[in-house]
Amino acid sequence: MNKIFYLLIICSITAFSAEKSGKLYEIKAGKAVMKISVKGGRIISYTCNQKEILTQSSEHENFGSTLWTAPQSDWGWPPFAVLDSMDYLVEQKGAVLKMTSQPDPKSGFQFVKTWTVAGDNSIRIEYLIRNISEKPQSVGAWEVTRVPCGGIAFFPDGGQGKVPESSLKPDLQQKGITWVSIDKNPIANHQKLFSTAKEGWLAYAINGLLFVKQFPDTKPKSYSPQQGEVEIYINKEKSYIELENHGAYQLLKPGESLLYKETWFLVPIPKTVKTEAGNQKLCKLVRAQVNGKMTLSEK
Repeated sequence: MNKIFYLLIICSITAFSAEKSGKLYEIKAGKAVMKISVKGGRIISYTCNQKEILTQSSEHENFGSTLWTAPQSDWGWPPFAVLDSMDYLVEQKGAVLKMTSQPDPKSGFQFVKTWTVAGDNSIRIEYLIRNISEKPQSVGAWEVTRVPCGGIAFFPDGGQGKVPESSLKPDLQQKGITWVSIDKNPIANHQKLFSTAKEGWLAYAINGLLFVKQFPDTKPKSYSPQQGEVEIYINKEKSYIELENHGAYQLLKPGESLLYKETWFLVPIPKTVKTEAGNQKLCKLVRAQVNGKMTLSEK
């Protein structure tokens, strides 16, 4: 497996993108390319064979992928600017890219985000949340990833567990997999699905691409208040959806940190595999990725 790592700072981009995203860092893993902005340490692009999976700043002010603290009831809206949109300190050491936020006095937290190449078409992400306040604080890691509507989100259902009521309903639950097909037709109100999960992955299939987020499986007793392990949000204009995953809710004493590790995969879907709810071949492709058993013929 080719693990050659390229890290480039991009200084010449369009004026709009420069204003929105600031300086960018690019990571290449096989045919997958990820671009990360120093503003908020936000992932603003993830492509395979030059096909984009993330929404862009030109589509909505909520774009790309970011990290929040959970639960949302602790902060409401908008997210803390120091953590979500202000410049991060950048360090590059060999094949490791690290971005560190300033300490945020409002939230009492500081973020450290680290990226490395995991293998062909896969990138490992580590999120560290540090309690920089003078009091104990409970918190969970919450990754929010915006993708275009028009695809199918799916993940293994975790069964019974206390989660908020969902306004977004799955269109199919079969063989332990929850399927949510998302068209592009506007709706009257924003909708959200809250769910338990298992196996530690959430996938999205669209435009011939399979996007997979792999993360530690979390039991319902460890969920942040009023959150699920997996959440899917659709805005009413259908300009984007959010693929959201949560880590365990933990008590951090002053100076303590939690670490949330993920791996992102982005691969082409073979033309013989239909992108439709209930297609177990899509699940097979996901499991082959997360278990490291993807064959050349499947790529």
